[in-house]
Amino acid sequence: MKDYYTLKNIKKVKWGVLEENQPISLYPIMYPGWCGIIKGTGRILGKIQRSIICVHQKLHGFIFINHKEWTVLGQYALKKILKNSSWGYNLNKKILKYADELIDFTHHQIFKVNLKTKTKNQLYKLYKEYDTRHSRLYNQAIVPVYLDLYKPHLTFYLTEYLHQQVKKVKYSKTAKECFALLTVPEKLSKVQLAEKDLLNLAFKIKKSLRGRLFSKKSVSKDSGKKINQHIEKFRYQGYNFEGPAFHDSYFEKRLKEMIEDKISPAIKLKEIIKEKKQAQKIHQQLIKDLKIDYQHHKLLEITQGFIYSKDYRKMSLVQSYYELEPLLKEIGRRLKLSLPEIRNCLLTEIKLMTEGNLAKPKDLNKRMKGCLFVVIDRKLPGKVLVDSRYVEMRKYLLKKEDLTQVNYFHGQAACLGKAEGTVKIINTIKDLPKMKKGNIMISQMTNPDLVPAMKKAKAIVTDLGGVTCHAAIVSRELRIPCVIGTKIATKVLRDGDRVVVDANQGDVKKT
Repeated sequence: MKDYYTLKNIKKVKWGVLEENQPISLYPIMYPGWCGIIKGTGRILGKIQRSIICVHQKLHGFIFINHKEWTVLGQYALKKILKNSSWGYNLNKKILKYADELIDFTHHQIFKVNLKTKTKNQLYKLYKEYDTRHSRLYNQAIVPVYLDLYKPHLTFYLTEYLHQQVKKVKYSKTAKECFALLTVPEKLSKVQLAEKDLLNLAFKIKKSLRGRLFSKKSVSKDSGKKINQHIEKFRYQGYNFEGPAFHDSYFEKRLKEMIEDKISPAIKLKEIIKEKKQAQKIHQQLIKDLKIDYQHHKLLEITQGFIYSKDYRKMSLVQSYYELEPLLKEIGRRLKLSLPEIRNCLLTEIKLMTEGNLAKPKDLNKRMKGCLFVVIDRKLPGKVLVDSRYVEMRKYLLKKEDLTQVNYFHGQAACLGKAEGTVKIINTIKDLPKMKKGNIMISQMTNPDLVPAMKKAKAIVTDLGGVTCHAAIVSRELRIPCVIGTKIATKVLRDGDRVVVDANQGDVKKT
């Protein structure tokens, strides 16, 4: 049978970069996640995604999408929401529901279970069930990504409307500023809830210490127990795709900082609650001042919902990856494969191995060094390539441009404000030590691993992302000026450069 996945056919597609992540492997995210989207999203949206390509270099993953196709998908999703806002509301509800169901499954059926008592077949079935639930959530959650991540269709539509309203009433703020203020979620995110819980703990411990220095040994038995409970509840938030999760020392360091800070934990707790209430008041006042009509008010509420559900979905997935790890390790132990090897085995291969019909995928070692996963024209389940096609497409897709002479570029405002400072490029955990308080953090795309650096930043600028991306959500929570979706920030800037970030306008300028 003729192979459809020739180099010529793969290159026919005009590929555009969507995002870059590390560490990340084929499973459980890349291969099943995108296969599920291509197979099932048409039933949700009414429009089908047909192609995807993922380039892997060891644990470094690059996702490329069909440029033309994603533009059409984003436009189609926008038209659907404009025609029926209830569809957008229901989509958000399903994302939250499936996120909760996924966590309930991993927590009670995997993480809290003695997996050593399970047979190989039972372990495979658990993994398969996880894959089904994971894909169900992914398939719903991809629609806001069509709307916002590659091209911000909904953001542009609403910003243009707000621009007209600002002109009509001669308002003092710009449309971009109004959009940012109108789309702040009403509820606290999972990261904010963890921060609130830790501040509350710091407040109680500081009170009991009565001026003594904090260490885990210096607190009461009851406080020590509560610290451990907080750690176990929120450790997963540092896991991202493949871990490691936050170590005990991370939480102890944060507690120490909170207790020794000049601003007391009690005041910070009050500020969190106050800011949410203030954001709601500003929202209501802007709706009134700008004379926003019912339809656009609903669209702004849907956008608020997407921003909240994107973070909720992301952190729920992070928790599920953290709680899935014991299952992957147990499957690996039975099959005499390491955790990284299991993460690069397809589900069909794991089934064959648990049945004794396959010792090990022949190309597994090559996959782990580098591979290409590609689907074209919905010819599922696609191909995992380790041959010359991988080598050629890696060069073709990852070719670098010299943009070091560019002095000014533009992105989308995520959190308002202005800042000037020294650039630090932060893309991975390994980059964290070089980040100092007051630096300008430049990143391809942020993730939970990079939150410690984000907390030190005077401003944040990313290559990729829309208003529902991780950087946008976290920067708002931290009240740090942020510009997203610049496409070229990490290509233009280098460690040590001085820049001015005007997040009110989305501008970044070398000085």
